[in-house]
Amino acid sequence: MSGCFVIGSPNRPYRRTPTKRNYLAWRMEDVFLVGVDIGTSSTKGVLVDESGQIIASHTVPHGVVRPNPAWAEQDADQVWWGDFVEIARSLMSQAPAGSKVASIGVSGTCPTLVPVGHDGKPLRRGILYSIDRRALAEIDEIVSGVGEHEILAQSGNALSTQCVAPKLLWLKRHEPEVYGNTQWVLGTTGYVVWRLTGEACWDHFCAGDGGYGYHISDCRWDIDALGKMGIDPSILPPLRWSTEVVGAVNGDAARETGLPEGTPVIAGTGDAAAEMVGTGVIDEGSLALLYGSTLATMSPVSRMWIHPGFILTPGLVPGSYLVSSVLGTGCALIEWIRGVLAWDGSMPDHAALEDEAVRVPAGSDGLVFMPYLTGQRSPEVRPEMSGALLGLGPGHSRGHVYRAALEGVAFALRSSLAELSREGLLGEYEIRAAGGGSQSELWTQIVTDVCRHDQMRTSGSVRAPIGSAFLAGRAVGI
Repeated sequence: MSGCFVIGSPNRPYRRTPTKRNYLAWRMEDVFLVGVDIGTSSTKGVLVDESGQIIASHTVPHGVVRPNPAWAEQDADQVWWGDFVEIARSLMSQAPAGSKVASIGVSGTCPTLVPVGHDGKPLRRGILYSIDRRALAEIDEIVSGVGEHEILAQSGNALSTQCVAPKLLWLKRHEPEVYGNTQWVLGTTGYVVWRLTGEACWDHFCAGDGGYGYHISDCRWDIDALGKMGIDPSILPPLRWSTEVVGAVNGDAARETGLPEGTPVIAGTGDAAAEMVGTGVIDEGSLALLYGSTLATMSPVSRMWIHPGFILTPGLVPGSYLVSSVLGTGCALIEWIRGVLAWDGSMPDHAALEDEAVRVPAGSDGLVFMPYLTGQRSPEVRPEMSGALLGLGPGHSRGHVYRAALEGVAFALRSSLAELSREGLLGEYEIRAAGGGSQSELWTQIVTDVCRHDQMRTSGSVRAPIGSAFLAGRAVGI
C-alpha cells in the first residue's frame, strides 16, 4: 500500500511518512479481489492481490447530462453498467493465468436513483445526488407537511437536495408513467449489483444517505414516512449491509464482463464511504477529507449524532455510524473554473493555472469567491445559495480567480470543521486526504492554512476502488 504525505503549516516542509497500518494485508495465494468505483466524472477499477498491491487498474471517463440547469443525470446502462463492463474486461485480461477472483466490490455516487421496469431495464436516466436540484418544491412541501423536527428525528438528516424521497415524489408527479411502471428503484451501486447477480438491494449507507424515508435508529425503510409522502414502499428493494454477499455473478453477466460465473458479489456502498476505507479511515479518531467532485468529510463515530447541517448514516457494518459534511462543489468547481478561464477557446491545464495561482499572495489581493454553485449542504442546509465572485478589479488575473476559488472552498470547509470541533467530534483527529484534488500541493496547503489542521495526503487516485476491494475481501474472510 502506497505511502502518505503530511501537509503541515506554511513553515513546515512536506514529508513522506510511512502508512501506519496496512489495512490490505491479505494472505491468500493466487487469489485476487476486484474493486470498482463509479464516480461523477469517471469510473475506476482495480485488481488487487493478496498483499494489497494493485495488479491492474483501468479508468473510464464520463460526463453528466444536464437537460435542465437544475438537473444532473447519467445513463445507467451506458455509463454505470457500460463502464463496469469495460473495466471488468480490462482487469481480467491483465489477471495472471490461473488466478481466482475471490469477491467483487462496487461503490458509486450516492444517493442516486434509477427506476427499473419489470423487464429489468431502466425506464429513464439515473438522477444524481445533491447536484440535482429538481425537487426543491417537493422538499418545501414535505417539510411543511411533516415538520423539520420529525424529519430530523426519524432520519437523522435534514431534508435537502441530497435526499431521494423528494426526487421520487417529483418523478411520481412529472413522469407518472415511469413511476407507475417501476418495479425497483435502485442506486448506482445497486444497479450494477443487480446486473451482476439479478438481486435487487440498497446498502444501508446509501439508504441512510438518502435521508427521510430511512429510519436511522432502526436501520430500516420507514414505511410510515414513505406513506406520508405518498411513496409506494414496495418499489424499494431489501436493505443489505455493505459487506454482505448479495449473490454471485450470473451467466449473462459473466459472458458480458469476462468475470468468472459464480464469483461472490457484495452489496457495496457509496463512493465516499469506499474512499474513506481506502484511505485507512476505519475507526473513530480519524477523519477522511475527500477532494472529489464535491468536497466532503467523513468520520466513523460510535454514537448517533444528529445535526441538521451534517449527514448521519449507518456505517458499513451493523452498530456503526458515519458523520459527513458535504460541500456542493469541489473538483467540479475547479473544472468549471477552467472552462470559464478558457478565454482563447482552449482549456488551460491544471499545472499552468496552479503555477499562476502560486504567484498570487494569500487572500488573492481581495478577490473573494463564494463556491456555492449548487447551494450549500454543510454546516447549514441552504439549497437556494449561489456562487459569487466579489471584489473583482482590473488588476486581477486568471491566477487570482483560480486561487480565490481554491480559497473559497477552503473557507467553506473551515465552517464545517469548526462545527464538528465545537461538538467534540474533531479534537485531535488525524485527517487523511484523498481524491483527485488532494494531489494538488497548492490546494491542500491552502486548506491546511485556512483550517489550521494538518492533513495526511494519501498518494494515488484509486482509493475508492481499493476500499471496495477491501470490503469485498472482508466479506469472504480475506
